[in-house]
Amino acid sequence: MNKIYFALALGAALAACTTAEDNPASSGNGGNSGEQTTSFAKIDVVVGTLEDARDGKTYKTVKINDQNWMAENLNYAIDSSFCPMGIPENCDKFGRLYTWAVAMDSSETVPCGNKTLCDLADSLTQPIVRGICPEGWHLPTDNDWDTLIEATGDVAHAAKALKSKEVWTVDAGVDQYQFNVIPTGNRSADGNFYEYDAHFWSSTESTKTSACGRFIDRDYAVKHRSGDKKQARSVRCIQD
Repeated sequence: MNKIYFALALGAALAACTTAEDNPASSGNGGNSGEQTTSFAKIDVVVGTLEDARDGKTYKTVKINDQNWMAENLNYAIDSSFCPMGIPENCDKFGRLYTWAVAMDSSETVPCGNKTLCDLADSLTQPIVRGICPEGWHLPTDNDWDTLIEATGDVAHAAKALKSKEVWTVDAGVDQYQFNVIPTGNRSADGNFYEYDAHFWSSTESTKTSACGRFIDRDYAVKHRSGDKKQARSVRCIQD
């Protein structure tokens, strides 16, 4: 697990996530398949597997251009991780939901969570953070997500390319690159579970109490969505 270092000053470089309105990689009106014509980049993806030495679980992986991603949500059991909708069986089906502090591999002695500005990912102090990911992999930065979305060649409808063909009740994807986004929902800061969409963390902060991430729902745009660090979201790891 990575050791977390605090920035020497709050003025150190901190890459804040942008909103859907100011970054084309997360913008677009979306729409359903009957209203929009999509043209995604032709990429010869390379599928593989990853075994997590910590618990022996195996995950599908997919290499899209120069990025090698987990093609399933992380399901590493740890305190302050939750099964979607609070149903134990859903962990094996959909992976776990993690608070941001847990996703960053925080601890009481080296806190990196709510009301703490860590200034790590994308910064001069530590550009990537392993966090809760297996050895050799790390929690994606906001820039990692941008690169993935831009690789589709149609950023306004990237969610359609990344969403699973199944599970979604409406507006399923085409799973163009076998990334297999499924609607695992999230757990709010007050402990309520929500379903029908997908929320992912990045390791990039936005404020002391919120961090950057991505949100995919019944629209076809992948949206920047900062969230309260006390929320629990899905984690996809990317290879170093």
